[in-house]
Amino acid sequence: MSSENNKWEADLVAILVTSLALVPLAIFTSGPLRIVLGLPVLLFFPGYVLIAALFPRKESLGGIERVALSFGLSIAVVPLIGLILNYTPWGIRLYPILISVMSFIVAMSAIAWYRRGRLTPDERFSVSFRIRFPSWQGQGTVDRVLSVVLIVAIVGAIGTLAYVIATPKVGERFTEFYLLGPQGKAENYTTNLTLGEKGEVILGIVNHEQEEMSYQVKAMVDDTEGGVRIWLEGEDGETTLAANNTIVVAALANEEKWEREILFEPLERGEGQKLEFLLFSPKLRQDYHISSELDNGSFADIEINEARGEGKITVDSNSTVSGSYRLEIWQGDAMQKEINFTVAGGEKVEKEVEFPPGESIFRLYENNKLALKDRGAELSLHLWLAVS
Repeated sequence: MSSENNKWEADLVAILVTSLALVPLAIFTSGPLRIVLGLPVLLFFPGYVLIAALFPRKESLGGIERVALSFGLSIAVVPLIGLILNYTPWGIRLYPILISVMSFIVAMSAIAWYRRGRLTPDERFSVSFRIRFPSWQGQGTVDRVLSVVLIVAIVGAIGTLAYVIATPKVGERFTEFYLLGPQGKAENYTTNLTLGEKGEVILGIVNHEQEEMSYQVKAMVDDTEGGVRIWLEGEDGETTLAANNTIVVAALANEEKWEREILFEPLERGEGQKLEFLLFSPKLRQDYHISSELDNGSFADIEINEARGEGKITVDSNSTVSGSYRLEIWQGDAMQKEINFTVAGGEKVEKEVEFPPGESIFRLYENNKLALKDRGAELSLHLWLAVS
């Protein structure tokens, strides 16, 4: 077969080679090169090969229509593939998405190749790589202005793409902290126990902080450490008693997940025991709220920004009588700040708070009685236990 008859293969071959080259790059590398190759594979190639399979004749669609439909269909096809993967055991992850999109491109390319092969060279669609620049002297004023605008737009688009690749936007920073039942679902938690019996839960942490992080998890029952014992099940299946009810989770990379089975044994009988798992991280708390309903029905909220050393205390009274309040801010064993104020019945009071930046503990007293206590944890999860 002559090279003249094989011109129709060029576009499909280029797409297949570029797509398959992304596989090792996506697995073994990261950064600008991966992004540059990934964008066309997701936003152009799936739609292009689908159009090529549906319309192999060159008179079916013009070049501009094919390009426009390629972008539009790619934007429709890739989310549809993701939707299908969401209902499979593999889920929406890098490798399933990569394999699924590659399979779609290869399958549509094969169909397009077959359908084009059944047409004569004059009938089949082909891509010409020859570029002929128009004569500047032969153009009118309007055409020259439009040409300059087009060139500026192309240069601007390339510059914008280069800037986005060189300075990628940092995603939202947060930590995912979750508690699952023994079957790995958010249900059927072990909450009814007899004294001496162990319960089981699955504890998970996912680091989305855009940097490596270390964590500690502490277990408590009704705000006391001595009310429960916990064991951590290792990857080899052996359980280890956690010293001081504290689990150390060291060096989780960004997007890395830690998940373990936890055994817990309450040490006292009683209904409505609150088993808490507190998550501590080395980062300072920012835009963090400690909120609770007080004994007299009033509502208190403490807003904290440990990095800037500032916050706000809000007390919304639902009582008919006034109350005296004291907010203490501790760092280590030293109290750094004390704020005293009075809230009349039915009144809402807000007070700005300043303190030395750093890890802090906040305690709110109502009429000299501890009403709201901060443990310094970033996140917390709890179960209500009945121990007979």
